[in-house]
Amino acid sequence: MVEELLKAGRYEEARLRLRAGEGSAQEVASFEALLELRGALREKQYTQVQKILGRDADLLAPYLNVEAVHRALEAFEGEDPALIQPFTDDPHLGAEAWVVLGVLRIRSGDRAGAKAAFEEALRRDGGHYRAKTNLGNLALEAGQVDEAIRIYQEVLKQHENYGHAHHNLGAAYRKKGQLDKSVYHIKRAQRLMFLGGGASPSRSSPQAPRPLLSNLGQRWWIWLIVIVVVWFLLRR
Repeated sequence: MVEELLKAGRYEEARLRLRAGEGSAQEVASFEALLELRGALREKQYTQVQKILGRDADLLAPYLNVEAVHRALEAFEGEDPALIQPFTDDPHLGAEAWVVLGVLRIRSGDRAGAKAAFEEALRRDGGHYRAKTNLGNLALEAGQVDEAIRIYQEVLKQHENYGHAHHNLGAAYRKKGQLDKSVYHIKRAQRLMFLGGGASPSRSSPQAPRPLLSNLGQRWWIWLIVIVVVWFLLRR
């Protein structure tokens, strides 16, 4: 039973079975490898996915087509909808395929199609926080500020260190005039992004504009040099 659940990508059901003592040690190890693979896909860390495939191919092969995953990654990075589409029904890759398609639809101006794609991604993987964040971004762009805030808050309940959700939540609070909350989340985003927290969004993912202070804050060392130089010149 555990084997069939893993093949179908029904990880939470498999987790319950394994906790109940069902399944072999091999299935437990495969389950952990599949979860790590899913986590890397959620973060859009395709290089890490490749490493997991190389390291755990024997654990993964009974449950997914390793070569198909390699082809899927090439399709995702190539951003060709025709090549991505075949992976949309894959139990392990489908959610990420829909997220990539959603971003491509945004790029082409199809907001409604993008929303449908992100919703389908979440239907397949309710924990895909990039998909949910993009839904929040679409809501914010449409002026649905309260809905965007609700979605970003849900994202942060799942993944509290996702910098882009903090940043866009800060932007949403700024639109409502709640500057204290806005500053808190934007500063939190700056810290997380400086430390590498959260996946980097595609250049066409809908998101609130990055404020100038955010960019300057990530270049603190340049400002430190400028301050030292000015101080030195003033003392001459």
